[in-house]
Amino acid sequence: MRLRMKPFILLSMTLACLAQGVTSWAVEMPAKWAFEPLREVAVPVGEGHPIDGFVRQRLAKAGLAQNGTATPGALVRRLHFNLIGLPPEPEVIRLFEQNPTGEAYLKLVDELLASPLYGERWARHWLDVARYGESNGFEYNEPRRNAWPYRDWVIDAFNADMPYDEFARMQLVGDVLRPGAEGAAAVGFLVAGMHNTVLPANVVLKQQARADELGEMMGVVGQSFLGLTIQCARCHDHKVDPISTEEYYSFAAAFTGVRHGERNIEGANPKKMFTARAGKPAVMRVHLRGNAGTLGDEVPPGAMSAVRGMRPDLKLTSATPDAERRRAMAGWISHRDNPLFNRVIVNRVWHWHFGRGLVSTPSDFGATGTRPSHPELLDWLAGWFRDNGYQLKALHRLIVTSETYRQSARASATALQVDRDNRLLWRFTPRRVEGEVLRDSLLFVSEALNTRQGGPGFEDVREIHFNAGRYYHPIVREGPEFDRRTVYRFSPRGGRDSLLDGFDCPDPSTTTPARAVTTTPLQALSLRNSPFVWRLAKRLAKRVEREAGKNTTAQVERAWLLCLGRSPDADEARAAVELVREHGLPALGRVLFNSGEFVVIE
Repeated sequence: MRLRMKPFILLSMTLACLAQGVTSWAVEMPAKWAFEPLREVAVPVGEGHPIDGFVRQRLAKAGLAQNGTATPGALVRRLHFNLIGLPPEPEVIRLFEQNPTGEAYLKLVDELLASPLYGERWARHWLDVARYGESNGFEYNEPRRNAWPYRDWVIDAFNADMPYDEFARMQLVGDVLRPGAEGAAAVGFLVAGMHNTVLPANVVLKQQARADELGEMMGVVGQSFLGLTIQCARCHDHKVDPISTEEYYSFAAAFTGVRHGERNIEGANPKKMFTARAGKPAVMRVHLRGNAGTLGDEVPPGAMSAVRGMRPDLKLTSATPDAERRRAMAGWISHRDNPLFNRVIVNRVWHWHFGRGLVSTPSDFGATGTRPSHPELLDWLAGWFRDNGYQLKALHRLIVTSETYRQSARASATALQVDRDNRLLWRFTPRRVEGEVLRDSLLFVSEALNTRQGGPGFEDVREIHFNAGRYYHPIVREGPEFDRRTVYRFSPRGGRDSLLDGFDCPDPSTTTPARAVTTTPLQALSLRNSPFVWRLAKRLAKRVEREAGKNTTAQVERAWLLCLGRSPDADEARAAVELVREHGLPALGRVLFNSGEFVVIE
């Protein structure tokens, strides 16, 4: 018999369950906790690694304990996927399994952090936040084929371990700090979002379109670096956070000189680059109810008064030039005493390692966001990161050398009853790789990956013009140029790919601090039947034949090692040998590509 419930009963039950789940782990904190200065937090004594001390202290209050350490093979795969976004070669796993010492582990960590593949992996995370796309969006959606220098700059910045405070300032005012190609590429951040190039003739509507453009820019600056939805104060005082409409327009006044467009950059490649164009800033007035045609008081460039320990007055006027405005704002945002700046980035890095941040809303540290599951750990990490020169590689090293990170993914029935979502970190939460990592891994294990770095992206879409608009239709293209890492894919807004789309790659029309994770039949169908997967299954078969010879059992062993990082058990080997003998070696590749182990990090 089908159980039916009235909607209001179902809703009340859902809210009750959510409330119960929250109270099981959440720490009572004031709504404006993120605006308060970082606290001086003492590391728990006697727990070894600082991260483990905070986590174990929190677990003990809930009557839980950490899992044991993951197997050496699982650790090697986890590190490779997290740090460089590719699976390890079987020989790397074998060497660590033979010598799974702390020294060997740290050596592997440092090798991966030193690899140029690291920048490609971690740039993808930041490009999600920066809403990087290679077309303007809206109905005309013109391509931006000269926007890729910003993507390359991000990759290079990560590989060079640019201090994060400098990384932030460069994206806000790099054209002033370092005039020339590097600075011009960096400020591509400001204009990486959507832009309607067709403006109305009506003066008021044109003003409104410009206000929308600034609003988009304020949204990404506020969310990326401060974890605040400051754009919510555009029409009225923020409903839940201490940000007034006047402060919103004062904040926006620092960027009124910034426009979208292409610039000729001396010494740059390409010479014409899509990036921010700086001009004379407009005098900013409050737009009453967000209406650009109804203006209130004039406001000078300034910051937010709610951030404790930071002066909102930037000592600027409406006559201050663009360069000084952005320099002052960039200095305020990235100041070592700005608690939002410090907390938000360490939480993002934690999120990208564990699949969820200590604050599970990475771009919303306001009252509508979640409270930190481990507030002491968050503040200690933020202070440690700041005091150690904002070095991201050092932060990675600190996190991945903790027992918290090295835990087994094994589930415990007892722990699941207390903390089903693993907010208290009693184990390593298994998670599926992103669509880009999946595509890159398919290329890697089949020896088809083209490792060429930088430059214009490969285009696997066809531009279609219809009713004065542009559409980007995916097409199948083969050749080394199209087998580069996915971060180098030309990615216009709306230019979808069936495999990437199926595995939740976001459209870059909005910032994506945390990706959705869905499970659909189309994912399995793509991994079994797409021409791309078919081609790579055949490439994998050729590699296996070359490395394992003609013996079917040896072929199965090698294919398992390449794809899953382990040998098959007796039942798996027997079934696989039968499959190969009946359907051929490429069929085994398709099976392994579809396995849970291939697409999940444990």
